[in-house]
Amino acid sequence: MRRHIKLVGLIAVLPAVFLSSFALAQGFSVSPAEVRIDNLSPGEEAGFNLTIHNKDEAAHVFTLAAFHPRVEERRVGRAEFPDAGWVSFSHREIEVAAQSEAQIEVTVSIPSDTGWAGRDWEIWLGAALETSDLLTVELYVRLLVSTGGARKPNTGLIAGIAVGIMLLGYVAYYYFRHKARTE
Repeated sequence: MRRHIKLVGLIAVLPAVFLSSFALAQGFSVSPAEVRIDNLSPGEEAGFNLTIHNKDEAAHVFTLAAFHPRVEERRVGRAEFPDAGWVSFSHREIEVAAQSEAQIEVTVSIPSDTGWAGRDWEIWLGAALETSDLLTVELYVRLLVSTGGARKPNTGLIAGIAVGIMLLGYVAYYYFRHKARTE
């Protein structure tokens, strides 16, 4: 009998725990959920806006940071982003008024080393409600970055120069051959 009472008590407590954490998680959101930056050449930078929506009745302070997801959490074919320092935020902490939103500018800068060309990476951007509670909710934005291939030489120009040299050689050969016959 005591065992059944404990079980009923546990069943009554669990929804309260889960519902309170669900309510806390519904207090804010972050958009967009995913950002894709393609063909970012080494030495260049790209930017976008990340929006925090505070759905609560009180103002809150949010902190932002970049995180490396575990291998099994990354998209297939994506490697770990080499350096979280390549991602910068216009604000690392921002206060968002009740029932409003705030935008944070995010910049991704890839060093100019051509060794970073032709890569596909993933990093997550986390927004957390700064709180003293034991339960902290953190929402992530998936950032997918693909760098463009190494700058290739202009093959058309190289082919044109090669053809020009061959034509010049052909003309010179016939010119000197014709000159030798006339003498």
